[in-house]
Amino acid sequence: MRIILILANALLINLGFLFAFLIRYGLPFPEYNFTPYKKSFVFLTLIYISALSFFRVYKNRFKSSWELFQKVSSGVFLGTLLSVAFIYIFRSQWGKFPTSVFAISFFVNLLLIFKFNQFVLKTQKKIKKQVIILGKGKVDDIVGKKANVERKRIDQIRELLEYSNVDEIVISEKITNAKDLNLLLFLERKLKADILFSPSVYLEILPERINGNSSVELLNTFVGRRSDRDEFFITILDISTSLILLILAAVPMLIISILIKLTSRGAVIYKQQRVGKDGKIFTLYKFRTMVKDAEKKVGPVLAQKNDSRVTKIGKILRTTRFDELPQLFNVLCGQMSIVGPRPERPHFVKLHKALQGLRLAVKPGLTGLAQVRSFYDLHPKHKIKYDFLYIQRRSFLLNIYILLQTIPVVFLKKGW
Repeated sequence: MRIILILANALLINLGFLFAFLIRYGLPFPEYNFTPYKKSFVFLTLIYISALSFFRVYKNRFKSSWELFQKVSSGVFLGTLLSVAFIYIFRSQWGKFPTSVFAISFFVNLLLIFKFNQFVLKTQKKIKKQVIILGKGKVDDIVGKKANVERKRIDQIRELLEYSNVDEIVISEKITNAKDLNLLLFLERKLKADILFSPSVYLEILPERINGNSSVELLNTFVGRRSDRDEFFITILDISTSLILLILAAVPMLIISILIKLTSRGAVIYKQQRVGKDGKIFTLYKFRTMVKDAEKKVGPVLAQKNDSRVTKIGKILRTTRFDELPQLFNVLCGQMSIVGPRPERPHFVKLHKALQGLRLAVKPGLTGLAQVRSFYDLHPKHKIKYDFLYIQRRSFLLNIYILLQTIPVVFLKKGW
């Protein structure tokens, strides 16, 4: 089947170029521009097929159509870049080859090759996720219908070391053995498989984690992970939203910086250590809203609604949430996401077990479900309910929903 796909793709690549010429020039094709293609099409075809092969477009099985699309788009993109470079190197011979045809052919070839390969692979049942279920619990809400499923007992976890072609390992029973959890971590790296936990297991694990049971310390390595498609779009949402907000807020941020400097002593930007994904410490940036050395005498304390340490400008910034704007740089650096549980300070993470474990399974966010559903000084034991719900349901669409809900929260001066 691999040979058939390669030969068919070679034909589709040239068909894509012909469509591109048709879109660009119509009929008949201008001989001046079409002759370079007729002389170089064999070389161009080899370049594209090599690029597609490099990204493993012709492997035996794909876990989803999205995985196939990613590989085809990467291969076509690389093939287009290399082809343009190839034509440029031999520009004395084929310099009349129009660059616009390459741009058009990229989209045409992407559509033709993806849809054809998808049709053939689906017909041959080569687009199907390979899933292994560990335990006897129900997992209907996690495992898709289009998947090859094999069920094993929890005590058979070591047998998975012999597997080499697994996409997901679903845990449907509680695991209390720390060695088994370490083995899951090793399997995730060795097999490059996703480790998922059924909702029933989540509910059994949460109380133990809050009570400080160290046997589930490694669960936050797996919890919160979503499909490649969702992770890709969440990242795009983070980057695009951050850049747009930074551009729109450039002038207000400059004015805020001047006002802070003129009205109180101290730095404009307040830097603070926060706990991020998997417990990693990072430096969070905010506009300073309190007097200089506000915690020098009292030490770390939770923010309150009417805090005497907050400056006059700081009160306005906190009410409008403008003090959070510098955290957009944390998002661009990959330390935070636009949406997620709010990052807590190490002192409070150590103090409140509800802020540990599962809550650190995803990147902290600029806004989150707890922030649009409750108030500024929400106690950690209540935050965990919203954060845990978000982690289970986390998706690209949910992030957009929370982001949109943040707008009225800011204008109505509620939440956070």
